[in-house]
Amino acid sequence: MTPITMTRRTFGGLSALLLAGLAGCGRENPGSGGSSEVTYQLSWTHSVQFGGTYIAQDRGLFEDLTVRLAAGGPNVAGDANTVSGAALMNISSADGVARSNAEGADLVIIGAQYQKSPATILSLADAPLREPQDLIGKQIGVAGTDTPGLTAFLTVNGLGQSDVQFVPSQYDPAILTAGQVDGIFCFYNDLPVALAVQGIEGHSMLLADFGYNPMSQTYTVLRSSLEDERKRAQILRLVRGDARGWQAYRDDPQGAAELTVRMHPDAGLDLPTQLRQAEVQLDIMFSELTDQFGFAWFTDEQVAENLKLFDLLGIEGADERLWDRSILDEVYQNGPTA
Repeated sequence: MTPITMTRRTFGGLSALLLAGLAGCGRENPGSGGSSEVTYQLSWTHSVQFGGTYIAQDRGLFEDLTVRLAAGGPNVAGDANTVSGAALMNISSADGVARSNAEGADLVIIGAQYQKSPATILSLADAPLREPQDLIGKQIGVAGTDTPGLTAFLTVNGLGQSDVQFVPSQYDPAILTAGQVDGIFCFYNDLPVALAVQGIEGHSMLLADFGYNPMSQTYTVLRSSLEDERKRAQILRLVRGDARGWQAYRDDPQGAAELTVRMHPDAGLDLPTQLRQAEVQLDIMFSELTDQFGFAWFTDEQVAENLKLFDLLGIEGADERLWDRSILDEVYQNGPTA
């Protein structure tokens, strides 16, 4: 499957950016012996969520690339930045990329940092929600943008929106700790960590363990970039360096957390939270599959599962061509270590 032909946040404004020129995503530095500067767009604000990437940058693992790491956030449209040429590659999600392409983009997913979606239902330990049937009759806090995902999760598990009371949430755990809801839709390596650091014990029900596993933290590029010799070579070095960084992260998540805080002193990060998050996200980033094939690997079966989820999410027009595993094939041509 090379390419496949049979593998949080905001994507608004893409249609307008489709008219922008594709300049600036991989600028050559004159007189630098072939080195080049590229922008790698992250999916959210700086934190140890991107710890492996920081290691790659800190240790020079991107080979002769000069990599600018652009922080994401609620007002950053990562896919649109790649479409416009502001970034060579961005971190996204399969459903987000599919929506972007439905609006006219031609983006391709070439890897997935997360083996499991971080989407979770967080409840308190003294009243845990352990499986989908436990949600019946309960109040679940959910942000408006996450409502389609929670609805799809219920459908996958034979439940309907009428079985659960959706309570509008601003992604704030206070409504859970105050007893206003029984659970809250959030991310496994985010709000559960925040509560744990405060000494509040919670229970996380990963939706991926119950049939809802949209591919997350995807390496996303323009199809035309894969077809351009120079840009493809840059993408290869970018992904290979990133994979090496994440391999090092797995060996020393504490070091990754410390590096994150040191590299981003203005990001408002505290070390205890970063340390716990660094450990927690190992659960969703590495698996038997990555041990066998390499970090960020994905399978035909995962692709098929995601296409079924797209139907539930009302996303039209996507097929197997949304994914291309050829870069990963090159990164791991000699085995599962980059």
